[in-house]
Amino acid sequence: MSESDEQVHDEIAQLDSENAALREEILSLRQFIDSMQNLMEAVEQPLPEAELMELLSDVLGNALQTISASDGSLLVLDEDSNELVFVITQGDSAKEQLTWQRLPPGEGIAGWVANNRRATIVNDAQADDRFYPAMDRELGFKTQSVLAAPIIGGGRVLGVIEMLNKKDEKLFSVGDQTLLTLMCRFSGELLYTVIQQNQENK
Repeated sequence: MSESDEQVHDEIAQLDSENAALREEILSLRQFIDSMQNLMEAVEQPLPEAELMELLSDVLGNALQTISASDGSLLVLDEDSNELVFVITQGDSAKEQLTWQRLPPGEGIAGWVANNRRATIVNDAQADDRFYPAMDRELGFKTQSVLAAPIIGGGRVLGVIEMLNKKDEKLFSVGDQTLLTLMCRFSGELLYTVIQQNQENK
């Protein structure tokens, strides 16, 4: 095979690889869009709490795949104690003992996001002053990067969604943050509706 033939062969192989990656990305985005559509429909027709949590779990799973993070959690704010409670956890290293664990008020990157009502990207968690290492030590986990956004409904911070450790040693991007913020917006409307329903039923 001549040098020019080898070059053409290499270019074709690279194009095939890029096309496969694009197809995978498009599929992930379609799944994410479908899950967002389900969230929007649920805002219009509120679901029972059990079905809502199942829907949010599905959306979290799709977000993990689309954003390409290894682990993710949905934390809900306990307004009595001001602690964030891990309600849904998913991913490669998700541990059952993390569910219902609590972050002390204002602690961790999630606590900062809740207090400041805005998303953040931290691509070197261990070097960030806001990072809360106690949870890693307890679970035998190493957080390398974090993407987190607040769940806001009815003008109130209701919780936080966190994505941990972008896969393939990549960095979280502004595009990832936009997708997560969009997801949190609709999740917030849903959670607020459920809270209102629960208060009315008491």
